[in-house]
Parts: sequence; C-alpha cells; structure tokens
Amino acid sequence: MKYFLCIGFILSSFLHAEELLIRAKIIKKNSVYFHLSDEFTKLYVKQPFHLCYPHVVNLEDLPPSIVDIPVICNVIAVIWISGKEYTIEEMDEDLYYSLIKIKEFFKRFFYNTSWEGELRPKRLIQNRIRTTVPRSASLFTGGLDSTTTVFRHLLEKPILLSFNDPHITAVEFAKIHHLDFHTIYMNCDTFLKLTFLDKISCDITKWFWDTSMGLSWVGAATPFLYSMGIHHFYIPSGFTWRSFLFPDGQTLSQPASPLIDENLSPAKLQVVHDEFTMTRTDKLKFISTFCTENSLPKPQLIVCNRHSKSDVAYTPCHTCMKCMLTMLDILAIGENLCDYGFSLSEIEFIPKVQSYIANLKTRKGGTYIACSDTQAYLKKNIDEASQTYRSFYDWFIAQDLTSMLETSSNRAPRKEPFQWSDYQDIYPQAIHFCD
Repeated sequence: MKYFLCIGFILSSFLHAEELLIRAKIIKKNSVYFHLSDEFTKLYVKQPFHLCYPHVVNLEDLPPSIVDIPVICNVIAVIWISGKEYTIEEMDEDLYYSLIKIKEFFKRFFYNTSWEGELRPKRLIQNRIRTTVPRSASLFTGGLDSTTTVFRHLLEKPILLSFNDPHITAVEFAKIHHLDFHTIYMNCDTFLKLTFLDKISCDITKWFWDTSMGLSWVGAATPFLYSMGIHHFYIPSGFTWRSFLFPDGQTLSQPASPLIDENLSPAKLQVVHDEFTMTRTDKLKFISTFCTENSLPKPQLIVCNRHSKSDVAYTPCHTCMKCMLTMLDILAIGENLCDYGFSLSEIEFIPKVQSYIANLKTRKGGTYIACSDTQAYLKKNIDEASQTYRSFYDWFIAQDLTSMLETSSNRAPRKEPFQWSDYQDIYPQAIHFCD
C-alpha cells in the first residue's frame, strides 16, 4: 500500500515540476551524450555529459533507466543544492530510494547548506542485474587503497574497473594477477562549471571530491555492471571510522564513507566501501604479509600526485604528500622503499620526511589523519619494529601532530562534535563506531 501511495505522490508532484532534466540523449553502441535542460545547462554545465564504455557494453540494448543512472548520479548533488525541481521520464526504483537516504546524509553532514532541490521521476522502473554465478568488480587505480581491496578479494577474481586513462602500471598489475581490466571514459571533471560549484557553499572546498565522487563512480559503473551481470562492486576506502574525525570533533570535508557508497544500490547492486576499518599503515602491512604468504611480487604502488602520463613508465616524484606518506608507512612496517616502486634509499628518505613533518601545516585532506594513524601504529608496535630505524621511530612518535592543524577553515565549526551515532537511522552499522 505504501508503495502505491509513494507512486501517486511522484506522479502528482510531476504536475508542479518545472523542467525535464535530460533534453536529449544520443546513444551510439557503447557511447552516450547527455544534453541537459537549457536552464540547468546555463547555470551549471560547460559541455554535454559524455561516457564511453568498453566494447563489451552495448548501451542500445540496455533499459533507458539504466543508461540514465550515470548522469543522475553526477548531477544529483547540483540539483539538490539548486533548490529547484527537475523531472525525468523514468528512474531506476532502487536508485530513487537510495538517493533519499543519501540526501538526508548531505543535509546533516553539510550542515550550513540547503539541499532542497528535487529530481522527480514520472515513472519508477524495477531493474535487476541478471547473472548465473556470483561476480564482483573493483574500482582500481593501482594505488594503495585499491591494491589492498583487490588482494583482499583476489580469490573472487574481480574485474578491475578504471576511469579515464589508467596508468600502464595498473594494467600490468591486472595481467600479472590474471584479472580482466576495463576502462570507462567520462568527462566528470570537465562537464560541470566546477570553479563556480567549488565556491557555492562554505561546507565545500572541491565540488566533485566533496559531494559527488562515490556517486559518480558507482553511477558510471552501473551500466557496465548491469551488462556484465556483476552484483558486487568494491569502492576502496581512503579513510577509517576513527580517522574521519579531527581531535576537536570536526571532520574531513570529503564525506567518502560507507554511508554514501553502501546506501547506493541501483538495480539492487551491492556496493561495498572496502575497508573502512583499515588505516594506510594497516593496508601496507596487509599487502606485505599477503604477498609474502602467497609468494607474490610486491606491487609498484601508483600514489604520486605528480606522476607522468599514463602511457609511460611510472616514476614517483618522492616529494609530494602522497609519496611522502606512503614511504613513511613502508618504513614504519620495516619494509624497503624500492620494493614498492620508490628509488630513494631509507637513509635518504628519513631527513626528507623529518623536514616535511616539522614544517607541515594542514587541515585539508587526510595528511594529518595519515600521519596520526602511522604514529599510533608505531606506538603499538615499536617493540616488534625493525631496530635499524629505532631513532627515527622514536622521533616520529614524539611529534605533536596536533600542532600541524591549521585553526582557520572555510567551514563554520560544528556546534557539537561529530558523532557517528547521529547517522544510525541511515546506516545501522555506525552503532559499532560511536565511541
């Protein structure tokens, strides 16, 4: 009964809606262009939204409500923040109910911002991914997070899925481990007016990374996963339940967590935010142990923020934040930097990272979080750690990392410290991480 009442509400709401979101949709086999409404385009769009899938996908054979999922997921946060109503001919039923939960999360997390816009479908369509055997896929870049996820689920032989020009080193990783590798191309970083959206709210620093990252990836992957009969999709986690928080009760501005990814289930897809309990140090220790126990080569990790084009050999810069933090964790677990693709010796690296930490001031991203996680790991494991670098470990443990936190922020401070318990109605598993 509730279902029919809800459908009636959707249909009645349509009568008052202003404009169809999708003005035109051009599909040619594995490629699609979305031209959005004139009003929406004038305010927020630079160019049509475009996706190109592997040749194993024929978009012409898929239901329209599946083909439309990528554009919905990529613009839904813009619609919400616009405060206006748009309509769409039809929407996947599971996506519709997923977005209700995710919108509620946005309202609570981005607490200074109004998210009252709506996308109202004329019809809800029930889609189901059809398959005869359980299959999984994982987002893969070749970085620390995605490599950990693939090794954690290696027995499943997951299909590795990348977006936009994967590095050749990531492709080679798939070949070494006999895994299928596919790439989806989409212009998620150029089709919206991101410079404008980056400044639209004091809660937001980078629009795509702060609001749309997980939505964009899952949405773009869904037509591929539907076509291939894949039920499980892993999104590698960059943070943990506890590292999500700063000491003063404030949070990262980027809400990448299970509360978004695992509430997103178009066509009954099961999305897993993997693994929100493992720190970067934990992941490197896991990779080291896994490779040793299974006689596998250590992976060349693609972590550098300044790495060169994808069609040339990967060479880390050894100076950016991601290189520094990854090398720090490799040293913390007693491994050799060269085993993971770095060319600095441990003796060369130590004075560089000491200078980096001593002069660091940060609030953005996870730099403080990564350093504090590494410090906690060393405090716990110092007696078992390699004594070769004991003096460095002692130095790092003694650092007051809270001093690196900048007091200024573009976000208004929370009146009360962030509590995972405030989100139990949206994600019941959060009850386990309320301390």
